[in-house]
Amino acid sequence: MNRTLIAFGSWEERFPAGIERDLRSTQFQSLVVFYYNGYAERTVAARQVARRCCEGGGVQFFDVELETDSFRSSWKRIFMHIDQRVTAGDEVTVDISTMPRDIIWSVFWMLERKGVSAKYVYHSPAEYGGDWLSRAPRPPRMIYKLSGEVLPSDPTALLLILGYDIPRAKRLIRWYAPKRIIVGMQVGDRFKRNQDLMRRQLGELKQDHDVSDFRLDAYAEDRGRGAINEAIRDVSEHENVIMSSLGPKLTSVAIYEVQREFRRFGLAYTPANEFSDDYSIGIGQSYIGEMSLGSR
Repeated sequence: MNRTLIAFGSWEERFPAGIERDLRSTQFQSLVVFYYNGYAERTVAARQVARRCCEGGGVQFFDVELETDSFRSSWKRIFMHIDQRVTAGDEVTVDISTMPRDIIWSVFWMLERKGVSAKYVYHSPAEYGGDWLSRAPRPPRMIYKLSGEVLPSDPTALLLILGYDIPRAKRLIRWYAPKRIIVGMQVGDRFKRNQDLMRRQLGELKQDHDVSDFRLDAYAEDRGRGAINEAIRDVSEHENVIMSSLGPKLTSVAIYEVQREFRRFGLAYTPANEFSDDYSIGIGQSYIGEMSLGSR
């Protein structure tokens, strides 16, 4: 049985610091670091730190380049790498800390396909950085193998976990033009700026759209899945349902689990063209769990 750690390369301090934590906590045989070629220069120093951590502990290190501007190509490359290196019975942990959500969901699906029940770890930042996190959102996209079912003549309901990246949320709403929006917001967010921003955004959304809202706790044991399930109880079988997570990263786990329970729902992601150099500062608390794919 092999123990593999999968992560995503970032310039954030918590990427190499998180890898060090991961390698101290578990005896992994290999570390796979996916990274985008468009950010290769920004991530190279942190990836070299991760490589040295592996060399010092006798862990195999695989640095896998993906194409920033071609999700299709990147998806295929990830698929081939996992298909070749992971077998049923392996123990695989996905460090989602700095991993884009479309990659998180794709990796989870690929591991599920291989019969592997993935563990995950999330290292929160000590603080978030400057006045902006991302800019210039790209067109949203549905996720391969997780896009649900499309009913052409029926209206769309969008389940949106709201967070900092308001421009990406607005782009998502314009793109899919949902008839109604179900907005989830984190309870007790320790970042006051985030709370104020989301309250203002929720008020604006309610002026222009049919919006219902609910609260969830991404740091609870179920990562907010119970609250999401409650929020979608009134979803009709005659609605197209799209789900997206732009709030706390751990909600991406809950969103994936909900999609595997209700497979006619689709997952969508809104990429961005720019990310702040000061996206986050330091490393905070770590959260560890294992995928729960049964119905509730």
